[in-house]
Amino acid sequence: MNNPTAPETNAFLSDVADKLESAAANLETGVNSASAAIGSWSDKYMNANFASKMAYTACYSLSYGICFPIFVACHYVPKNNSLVEGLVDGAASANVSVDKTLERFRSSRLASGTAVADEFNEVVEDGVGYLEPA
Repeated sequence: MNNPTAPETNAFLSDVADKLESAAANLETGVNSASAAIGSWSDKYMNANFASKMAYTACYSLSYGICFPIFVACHYVPKNNSLVEGLVDGAASANVSVDKTLERFRSSRLASGTAVADEFNEVVEDGVGYLEPA
C-alpha cells in the first residue's frame, strides 16, 4: 500500500521549509546585529565605568564589612574604664608623634629652600587643621 504523496502536500511542505529557512536567516541576522550592538555598548560603557564600580564596591565593602561592625562593637564598650582611657591616651600620643615628625620634615625642607617644601607645607598645614581636635 504505497500512497504516493499528492502534489499539493509536496508544495505545502516546500512552502513551509522555505518559510522556516527565511525565519532562521532573519533570526540569525537579528542575533548578529544585537550581539554587535551589545559588544559596542559593552566596550564603550563597561570599560569606562569599571574603575568607578571597582572603587565603589571596595569602599562599600570596607564600610559595611569592616567599619560598621567595629563601630557597633565600640558602641557597647563602657566609656569610663582603663581600656578607653588607654585608647584615648594612645591616640593623643600618636598625634603628638606625627606633629613632631612633620615639624622635623618641614624644617629640613625649609633649610634646603626648595619650592616643593613650600607646597608640602601648605598641604600639611591644611591637613593638620582638619586633624586638630574640636
